[in-house]
Amino acid sequence: MTDIIEKARSKLKEIIIEELSKLNWPELPINSDPPEGDLSVICFPAAKEMKKAPEEIATELAEHLLKETSIKEIETVNGYCNITINWIELMPEILDEISTENFGRGEKKNKEILIEHTSANATGPLHIGRARNPIIGDTMARLFDFSGYQVKTEYYVNDIGRQACTLAYGIENHPNEEGGKIDYQLVECYKKGTADLEENEKAKKEIYDLMEECEGGVEESLTRVNGASKKVLEGMKISLDRLGVTPEIFTYESELITSGAVQRVVTLLQKSSLCNEEEGALYLDLEEKGIAGRNQKFFFTRKNGLSLYTTRDVAYHMNKFERCDEALNILGEDHKLQGKLLTIALQEISQPVPKSMFYSFVSLPGGKMSTRAGRVVYLDEMMDEAVLLAKREIEKRRKDIVGKSLEELSEKIGIGAIRYNIIRIQSDKGFKFKWEEALNFEGDSAPFVMYSHARAASILKKIKRENNEVVIPKELHLSELKLIRTLMKFPSIVTEATERMKPHKIPYYLQTLSSNFNKFYRDCPVVETEYEWFRKELVISTKKVLFEGLEILGIEAPETM
Repeated sequence: MTDIIEKARSKLKEIIIEELSKLNWPELPINSDPPEGDLSVICFPAAKEMKKAPEEIATELAEHLLKETSIKEIETVNGYCNITINWIELMPEILDEISTENFGRGEKKNKEILIEHTSANATGPLHIGRARNPIIGDTMARLFDFSGYQVKTEYYVNDIGRQACTLAYGIENHPNEEGGKIDYQLVECYKKGTADLEENEKAKKEIYDLMEECEGGVEESLTRVNGASKKVLEGMKISLDRLGVTPEIFTYESELITSGAVQRVVTLLQKSSLCNEEEGALYLDLEEKGIAGRNQKFFFTRKNGLSLYTTRDVAYHMNKFERCDEALNILGEDHKLQGKLLTIALQEISQPVPKSMFYSFVSLPGGKMSTRAGRVVYLDEMMDEAVLLAKREIEKRRKDIVGKSLEELSEKIGIGAIRYNIIRIQSDKGFKFKWEEALNFEGDSAPFVMYSHARAASILKKIKRENNEVVIPKELHLSELKLIRTLMKFPSIVTEATERMKPHKIPYYLQTLSSNFNKFYRDCPVVETEYEWFRKELVISTKKVLFEGLEILGIEAPETM
């Protein structure tokens, strides 16, 4: 809630507490965000002491409070005293506050946060199993930025492990010149390289030797493997850009070896009291940290003294905190144990630890978009399908939108539908992505919210005259009141979504705002009415908040739909 409403509620709470004291009644709980009204006094706790039914207490309290001018009305329901603030008194301040440029935004903070997201292995096109990562990461970056933080986003490229070396081997030994997007070309090289790795001992040795050379810092080998990863990344970046996701920084695993950062980690971990040796390999014994089984031994060097992925991950996070105040990692739920082990290792060498936000995976019912049975469904296919379905829906609804305008709007709606539908589900809950939900123009979806923004734009275009006569109704229609209440919740929703890392709160709020706006439009004529100025201001405010909310979600807000 905004300061205006908080102050009004705080003042009203003081009045209620003072009235209870005057009546010599016991203190009663006050709900600041009830389902009905603006404040609700809960009368049950006093029933036994006062020897009265809660309903009777609520009715009596309402009679005493109604003389207060800041209260519009009181409804007593089953022992609850639901109080509605006199919003008319507050309307000039409310409209002024919403119209400010920074409505809902947090104050600028002298704090840099680095958000690592996507970080998929650069061996082929992005697939839908991991599509949630870049969308969540980008949305959280937008949320933190909107809340006043200095935000950087980063993609960590694993360019020296087995998969990266297999890719380099595949490109060199199975060149593919079929054309098309480069990540699709090179994934075929990777597949053939993987087959060689599994079936050909000579190829296996060559790939593992290449890995060892990379881990040992052999410049020529690092250049080969890093170059292969960068080629695939060219295609992956095109997909991410279409999705509206553009990581600012790409950090390569190989850089941690050439810079000496990995060796520094090895030296620090060797000094730990948990450090042990097994056939030349060094590890931390994590038994006293509550880790048992195969993960009890946290190996940070191989028998030959070279580093492992886990060692380089520690080095990477030390590097991160040289560049930021806080770090947030967006990770699949399959990385929870890895995240825990990383935290222990960092704490063991007295280093700061990142926050982690874990997500469950998204699937498609039956893999309907796959053109060949058993083939992975790529993000590009998903986006193509979304845009095609959006185009068909627009053509059914608007015969006048054609050509370039149709193509552009289809792209906005299709990509927006994917982003919205993935964010609207709480991150730690898995779900099946259903087209009928994502592209529903009348439900909890991007098209519904986008259409509400377009409707607001359309209403404003219909207002032909400049009406500066400030006329506020003496009584608010229930639909007006619900809309105003919802608008004023925007700042607190943003704060909660950011601080609790719950981005799904934003689409839920936007769906509620859109629904309440459509009811307002249905019940309260705007154009050429006595209250045109006031209702026009509500339309402007709604359009603004919808635009800001969609912007946080990385979705374009169309002016027409």
